[in-house]
Amino acid sequence: MPEFCLRDGGMPILLTAFDEDDKLDLKAMGAMLDFYAALDLPGVLALGQASEVLLLDDAERRRVAQYVAQRPRGSMTLATVGNFGATLAEQARSLQRIYEQGTDVVVVALSLLPSADNLGAQLLEIAHIVPTHVRLGIYELPEPEHRLLMPAEVGAAAASGRYFFMKETSRQMEAFRAKVAASAGSPLKIYQANLGMLPASMDAGGCGFCGWMPIVAPELCAQVCDLSLPAEVRVAAQEALLAFYDVMVAHGFPASAKHILTRRGLPIHAYSRAPAAQGFFQRDTSILDDYIARENPFVGISFARGV
Repeated sequence: MPEFCLRDGGMPILLTAFDEDDKLDLKAMGAMLDFYAALDLPGVLALGQASEVLLLDDAERRRVAQYVAQRPRGSMTLATVGNFGATLAEQARSLQRIYEQGTDVVVVALSLLPSADNLGAQLLEIAHIVPTHVRLGIYELPEPEHRLLMPAEVGAAAASGRYFFMKETSRQMEAFRAKVAASAGSPLKIYQANLGMLPASMDAGGCGFCGWMPIVAPELCAQVCDLSLPAEVRVAAQEALLAFYDVMVAHGFPASAKHILTRRGLPIHAYSRAPAAQGFFQRDTSILDDYIARENPFVGISFARGV
């Protein structure tokens, strides 16, 4: 297998764009990839929770996976959730197909595995079934059922040499530290999903942040993840992210995130299929705009229309 190393830092989840008729807007998704590539981010995760992956049908997932894999992305790593199917054999074929389309890492979402039992064994079985050139990842996807790995299971997957990326979602620092320790010396790089735990996770040996805030403010996320920066810079960035996270989530994520991206100049419609996003359309959308204009917390981040 060719040498491969995923860089540390903030990785956004690539939102799935829809037009006003509820159809996929692949052109808008391409613009998002261009935006992140221009910032030289370590990578992006496609078909994640924030991508509304569970609200897409099989044909839509296939179209998204193929489109983003074939889109130029500079030095960014593309990780794509890909274990779709009722059995491990079907999921392995899905993973291989999506990988062969051109993604860099194809990710196993634990909540999509055929069984909630023996998660680690299923990961090892998938690694045994798919060809050895296929780079695999792990995602503790919270929906439809939140399944978490034990540190020993992470260690076994890491020791296989087949897994290169993990999005950890336990929200428990003790568990996060144990998983990082279990993966030491392997190719597996573990990224924190929870913003509040990010600074401690980086100090504990985590490799970065794969969550919601890199979608809209990747520059600030990069500051929190950069251990070479002065502590006061990282703290200020973290505080700005936490405040904006609260506003964004309170107003109908992921529609609110799509709206924020339009303020950054991206041609994406705010439409979302997620039930939580309906709050965005039921409230005055100027609340988000007013917050950005009033607080202006994003040093080095530009917004459209004079904000």
